[in-house]
Amino acid sequence: MTSILTNISAMAALQSLRAVSFGLDNTQKEVSSGLRVASASDNVAYWSISTTMRSDNKAISAANDALGVGAAKVDTAYAGTEAIVDILTDVKATLVTAREDSVDKRQIQGQISQLAKQAESIVRSASFSGINYLQTDGGDHINNVDAFDDLVVDSFTRDSSGATSINTTRIDMRNTSMLNVQGGGILQKDDLDYYMPMGTMYSSNTYHEGHEDHYFSGPITFSATDSVQFNLLVDDSEDAVGLPFHITIDKDLVDDVLGVTDGRIGNVAQLRTVMQKAFENAGADAYADVYGTQAIGSNHPNRYEIRTLETSGHLASSVYVSGVTTTFNPDADDKDDITWSNYKLGLDSSKILDHDNLLPYGQMAFVAPFKVMVDATISFDLSIDNQDLQTFVIDRPSVDAALGTTDGKINSAEDFKAVVDHVVTIGEGLDVRTQGNTITFKAEQDKFPGYGTYAVPFYISQFRPDPPFTLRFDLSEIDVTSNQFSIDDYIEGVEFMLQQSIDSAARLGAIQQRIELATDFSHRMMDEVESGVSRLVDADMEEASMRLQAFQTQKQLALQSLQIANSQPQNILSLFN
Repeated sequence: MTSILTNISAMAALQSLRAVSFGLDNTQKEVSSGLRVASASDNVAYWSISTTMRSDNKAISAANDALGVGAAKVDTAYAGTEAIVDILTDVKATLVTAREDSVDKRQIQGQISQLAKQAESIVRSASFSGINYLQTDGGDHINNVDAFDDLVVDSFTRDSSGATSINTTRIDMRNTSMLNVQGGGILQKDDLDYYMPMGTMYSSNTYHEGHEDHYFSGPITFSATDSVQFNLLVDDSEDAVGLPFHITIDKDLVDDVLGVTDGRIGNVAQLRTVMQKAFENAGADAYADVYGTQAIGSNHPNRYEIRTLETSGHLASSVYVSGVTTTFNPDADDKDDITWSNYKLGLDSSKILDHDNLLPYGQMAFVAPFKVMVDATISFDLSIDNQDLQTFVIDRPSVDAALGTTDGKINSAEDFKAVVDHVVTIGEGLDVRTQGNTITFKAEQDKFPGYGTYAVPFYISQFRPDPPFTLRFDLSEIDVTSNQFSIDDYIEGVEFMLQQSIDSAARLGAIQQRIELATDFSHRMMDEVESGVSRLVDADMEEASMRLQAFQTQKQLALQSLQIANSQPQNILSLFN
């Protein structure tokens, strides 16, 4: 049926033309823009991802630009530090020359002064964009600055959750500064409050039974009314009451033991025999004797040694002689003679050696007050009862925590004791005691109660400060014509500056490498992001060109089809003619 009111064929042809025109328009946009996703309406997901990644790529590009600025600052500082290393090497060589007596030290000093001025000039000129890592103002002496950093942006990242972050490389200017306004740069002296003088650790690793060493020159003759008496206390300590004995030596004992009738003790060997019998009579022979050889040989002509036998069941190890009395009444002249001590068998004279409750120990002197630097440490090794050697470290936080301070200052031996007690793990069994400026370290008796042969092995090392050296002069203060410091002192100080400079250059070199890697990575990242975005939104131009030609042909056909459809009503008019 043909209708003059509704041309269904024309309507179908028009719809085809509209569809072809829409496809042609989109294809022409792809061809002209090169994008298949140019707006959110083209593909919401791809458009969102590509827009975010393009934004991130710009941020990465900006970070890369900032990285270039940081690289320039580090490169400048490295070049300056390298030049300082060369100058310090020349200064050290010049100082070695100055040790020769034949050289003119005024000329040597002139050369050193010029090198110092050149070093200062290099430091002041090692600046980029107003930043100088070699010449700083830390607000305080470098040794007392907790943090003094410059941050260099090196990357921009987005994690899986979508959170973004700016990554930085940290430049610690405490390590790079050559000249700091308040002091402490590599070419400047340390704060002398931070000099950490550690006394030498004296260690006594011997422990044995308690003993007393007495001197008897002999001879002595007992009459029927003469006797020598004394009290003997064995293995007495703060942990246990010792065993008391009362010892008596008289003529009857001497005659019985020596097989004589005149009561005469002729030498120290006979005295040992007699006294040992007196111990037996008093019941002390099971716990002590007079044959000790810790200090002397068994055949010494004048000395004898009373010792504990470590059989009392006590963990103590001591011998105490007291209450020495005698019935001898020699003439006044004899009392002034050195042989007067013979009348008390040498027991009332000062003991030649007196070792009681022996323990291994370490002992050192507290030399002078000092501060522990922010980055400094003092370490020591400790072993008790043959346990594995442990290393303990004293640093600024531990000092302040132990003393309730904020400046890291250790003013006395008592302060040092408090700090050691703080850093040693509770239960390690270290006992620290002070007497004046003397500090003694030993095993804690509550945990290791044995003395003498029952004592536990104990070892404590020397305390080791790090840094071990304190620089006492600036590079500019070196003066070989004065006597303030020796040439060797100057050489040692310059060597220290040189090593610090080399360490600084090494750190800067590591940062240079880090920045180079970050720069290379950021370039690769930008390329990869750009490539990824291209895969999402870029048009395939070969495909687009083919589709464009197809749509153009389809449009022509659609137009012709519409013309044909529109011509059908004209055929109706011919019927009415």
